[in-house]
Amino acid sequence: MRWADKGGIGYYGVQPFPASITELDPSRPIYDKAHYYVDAFVSYRMKFFANKVGATLQLNAGNLGENGRLQPVGAFPHGIPLAYRIVDPALYILQVKFDL
Repeated sequence: MRWADKGGIGYYGVQPFPASITELDPSRPIYDKAHYYVDAFVSYRMKFFANKVGATLQLNAGNLGENGRLQPVGAFPHGIPLAYRIVDPALYILQVKFDL
């Protein structure tokens, strides 16, 4: 499990919106909410060909429960997001390893 606390994505302006904002107020940050991510794996060992060749099957899953989305990483001085990053949807990888 991975967890990311709320992240600062900008600062509100000193002047109230809709005035022209010429200065940022460092005491009033703009935050994105906290996020958590879950990864998991399961593995199984077996033998093939009259118990001569061992194998391990492993299923890895990353970002379980994620459907893919845009996450804000920057904001205008009046609080509206201006830049985003892509959060990938869940990823599943099946791998097989043979012991020869």
